[in-house]
Amino acid sequence: MTELPDEHYITGMGLSQYVYGAERLGLPARDILLSCDLDPVVALQPSQRISQRQYETFLLQLVLQSGDEMLGFHIGHQLMPAIYGALPSLAFGAANGRDALLLGVRYQALAGGNAEGFEVTEKEDRLLFTWTMVHQNPVMRRHVTDNVLALTAHMLRFVSGRADFGALSVSLECAPPGADIRRAMEQLYGCAVRFNAPANQIELSLDALASPLNMHDPEQLRVAEELARKQLADQQQSQDWLSQVKRQMRDLMVARSPRREIVADRLNVSVRTLDRRLAEVGLTWQQLLDAMRSQMAREYLADTDVNIQTIANRLGFADVRAFQRRFRVWTGMTPSDYRSRLSDG
Repeated sequence: MTELPDEHYITGMGLSQYVYGAERLGLPARDILLSCDLDPVVALQPSQRISQRQYETFLLQLVLQSGDEMLGFHIGHQLMPAIYGALPSLAFGAANGRDALLLGVRYQALAGGNAEGFEVTEKEDRLLFTWTMVHQNPVMRRHVTDNVLALTAHMLRFVSGRADFGALSVSLECAPPGADIRRAMEQLYGCAVRFNAPANQIELSLDALASPLNMHDPEQLRVAEELARKQLADQQQSQDWLSQVKRQMRDLMVARSPRREIVADRLNVSVRTLDRRLAEVGLTWQQLLDAMRSQMAREYLADTDVNIQTIANRLGFADVRAFQRRFRVWTGMTPSDYRSRLSDG
């Protein structure tokens, strides 16, 4: 199977908000990840790139299974600073709300990759944040926007220590929801919400944002920004290197199960260096091998000309039963059931 590069992506850090937030709401987010050919062990690594196609497939399936027309808004209520790396530390260390927001925008690619992000316009007395994204599906656009704006509102209240912190205005391109949901949104944002707008925007008062933050710490801010710069640089470097490892593993799987020693030799590094660099992106060799096997098993099963015995051999399993047991761990079903479901779909 030929792999085409994906131009747009978000990161595992950004994906984590939806996965962990959905799990807090009782949804089987990891099972849905697996059904979208995304292994949670790999996909939720902060610097992992998730293609636009996979991200959209996952989120639309999550919305469908939830039956919640405001799922994005509800996930946006799940404030989880620990999953966002250096970004919360930047906000906490900033001198005021304005600086906290602008620092977040500067390093927003750590979560949104190149698929999503805020554009900022500063006027005399206000900041206008316009949410932009590459997604074309209106359902996707609505849930992503609702999540991000709700998350922004909660983060501002959390960082400022003001439960009454509100926006000057909020505009959404989607159609208006029911009266109860509209009231909930206006209560969170502290202002009227305009629907059927030409853009998704939140407008904030510079006077309100100028108030000093209680947790302001210049040294913490310096350390956090240094870490954010490094994470942003490492995001590109780590993914390029991890892609090389995956490519060598896929190549070796054509003939035999890949061994660490062979992959390390092909990359001109020691096994110790290979393990260390995998650890830097939050993976072990076995986790990566398992994720690669899981992904390739699904690819092979989509080709009905390849029988299950051949797939087991290609993936380096000792026999079909070992492959079947492992595939059930990955997906909760047998290879035959998975193939039948593909043909039924």
